[in-house]
Amino acid sequence: MAGTQLVHVGIRATDLERSVGFWRDVLGLRVASTMEGCYDLTDGQHNFRLFTNSGAPRPPAVGGLMAYLHVGIMVDDLQAAIARCLAADVPIVWDGVDQGHAYDPASPPSRSFKVEDPDGIIVDVSADPEQWPGVVV
Repeated sequence: MAGTQLVHVGIRATDLERSVGFWRDVLGLRVASTMEGCYDLTDGQHNFRLFTNSGAPRPPAVGGLMAYLHVGIMVDDLQAAIARCLAADVPIVWDGVDQGHAYDPASPPSRSFKVEDPDGIIVDVSADPEQWPGVVV
């Protein structure tokens, strides 16, 4: 291994099963392993761990366009990702991830969009391999 590689992101979920359903069924990550109160999901290169929040209640996330935390994912088929979000009643909160505009169901996003996970964490969803500089897909 040369240099540093990002290999793991962890999120404490207020409702673990609901969060796993979002990240697995709606956004397409695969379950790599499970432990009590924990799921390890993956895209095949990175570990994404969801924990049950067993400590003090989580403060609410600052969501929407002022989110202080967000995660970006790359999908092969943006329209299929949109369809999974809509089928799961996960609202698309923004068309685009940079200088976008409010979501219009009559004109679906063609490059990227934003949704919120069950705990209010913003997820940038893109099918454009040039969306995040320095990332090789």
